[in-house]
Amino acid sequence: MKIVGVYGFKKSGKTTVTTSIIEELTKKGYSVSSAKNIHIEDFSLETEGTDTFHHHSSGAERVGLVYPKGKAILYYDSNTEDFFNHFESDYLILEGFRDFSCPKILCAKNKQDIDKDIRDEVFCISGLVSNHISEYKGLPVYSLKQIDKIIEIIENL
Repeated sequence: MKIVGVYGFKKSGKTTVTTSIIEELTKKGYSVSSAKNIHIEDFSLETEGTDTFHHHSSGAERVGLVYPKGKAILYYDSNTEDFFNHFESDYLILEGFRDFSCPKILCAKNKQDIDKDIRDEVFCISGLVSNHISEYKGLPVYSLKQIDKIIEIIENL
């Protein structure tokens, strides 16, 4: 499984780039999974007093949820890398996992965003900044109209 990250500042185009990558890879016949890093301090899928809360507090390391629109497994004991090993697909596209080591696309609104958050793992830049520049210090900057170029790089990682 190849893992590719998309990260950047809020409202820079991360989700649009992520979903475009997922759509294009799926169109090409690849199996694709995704994971989103949520940066809301008090965020939780469960509430104290619910059945799933009681399952976990009783000792369950994993709790499965089945609901009308899908299924989920809550992992309580895994570090991030172990968690990613549970995905079985050709590609795992990560959104917002800034510190996880993998090839990455930086989404930015402007050059200042790039300067603040460029990392060694970045292989290209996208997002709103692509309306203003096409290259940054040797790195290509691609708009969504050029998603095929991003996909080509991803396939060759």
